[in-house]
Amino acid sequence: MPMDRETRLRLVNLRDDTGVLSLYINADPQQEGSKPPWRNRFEQSVKRLLESVDAPTRGVLDRRLHDMELEIEEFMRPGSSGIGRALFVPLSDGETFSVAMQTPLTDRVALARRSHITPMFAAWAEGSPMGIAVVDGRGMRILDSRFGRCEEISGLAFELDTDEWREMAGPVRSRGAWGNGQQTMATQRDLFDFRIAEHLARFLAAAHTSLESHVNAFGWEILVVTGEPELVDAASKSLSNSLKAEVVAAQQVVGQLSAAQIQQTLADEMARARHRRDERLAADFAEAPPKAAMGSTQVLDALQTGRVDRLLFERDSVWSGQRIPPGAVLADGIVQDDPDAATAVAQAQLGEQMIDMAFSTDASVSILSDEARLPEQAGGVGAFLRW
Repeated sequence: MPMDRETRLRLVNLRDDTGVLSLYINADPQQEGSKPPWRNRFEQSVKRLLESVDAPTRGVLDRRLHDMELEIEEFMRPGSSGIGRALFVPLSDGETFSVAMQTPLTDRVALARRSHITPMFAAWAEGSPMGIAVVDGRGMRILDSRFGRCEEISGLAFELDTDEWREMAGPVRSRGAWGNGQQTMATQRDLFDFRIAEHLARFLAAAHTSLESHVNAFGWEILVVTGEPELVDAASKSLSNSLKAEVVAAQQVVGQLSAAQIQQTLADEMARARHRRDERLAADFAEAPPKAAMGSTQVLDALQTGRVDRLLFERDSVWSGQRIPPGAVLADGIVQDDPDAATAVAQAQLGEQMIDMAFSTDASVSILSDEARLPEQAGGVGAFLRW
C-alpha cells in the first residue's frame, strides 16, 4: 500500500479480537549474505512470540503463519521492494496489509488486538510526503517524494504555436531620450526569444491551480519548486496564500534528470525544509497557550473532547523506535525483562492510543525531527487546540 493518510488511517483502525500480528524488518542491502541478518532476527522474534502467548493463541498464530509461508518469504526476500517493510496480519481474517518504504524501520514483532504502528510513524519524521515541481523551458514536472521513494506523477508541457510569428532579422531601431534615432544592440531574435519567455512565465504562473490540487490530493506539507530562478519565481508567486503547504524555492537546475536523481540532488534542501517546519511548529507551540495542551494528561483530555487540531510528538519521547531493542517481541500481557523497555512499550501504546483518537477527530499528527524540541513541561507530547 502507498504510505499516505488513508493508509495510516486504515492501519491505525486495524482491529481483531483474536489478534493483529504486526511484523517489521529493516532489510538493509548492505547486510545481505547467505542468510540475511534480518531473517535471523525475524525468526528468533517469531519463536519468542510463540513461546510467550497462551496455548489457544499459539495454535491460531502457528496456523496463520503456516498459511502465509509464501507471503512471508516474499516479505523477507532481499530483492523485494523497500528497505523498511511492514506486514499486518489480522489472525481471524484472510486479508493482510503491507507497506514498503526506502526509510529504515525498526525490527519488531508484535501481537495485540490492534496494529502496532509506532515504528512506521517514527519513520514519518524523516520521510514525510513532499511535492517537487521542476520548471524549465519545457514546462513543469510534478513529483511526489515520500519515505525515500520519488516518482513523477504529473506534468504540464509548454507548447507555443509560433508559426504565425514573423521573425525579423537585423537590429531594432528605437528613439533615444533626446529624440534622435539610436540603434540598440538588441536584435529581432532577442525580441522573439523574449516573447517566448513571457509566454512561458505566464504559463507557469497559471499552473498554480494544478499545484494546489496536487498539494491537497497528496497531502504535502512542503512543496519544493526548483529550476532557473526567474522560472521558479513565476511558478511560485501565484500560489494561493491559503495553500496548505510551505513553498520552498530551491533554484537548482536539474534538467531532465530522473525522479530518483532529482530527489538525491535535492536531498539536503528537503531535509532542511523538514527541519525548518518542525522548528517552526515547536516555536509556535511554545507560544500557543492557552490554545495548547502540554503533557499526556492534558492531551488525552483534549483528544477525548475533540479539541485537538494537531498532535505533536518529539521523535524520541513516547516513540519506542529508539528505546525498545531491535528484534523485541511485544505482546499484550507480556512483561518485558528490561524495565526501561517495559516503560517504552507502555509509552508506545499510549502514543498509539493518542494517534487513534487524533485520526478519529480528523486532527493532524506531526512527529518532529530529532533536534526539534517541545517545552520541557510538555514531556515530549503536546497539541494545538481548536478552542
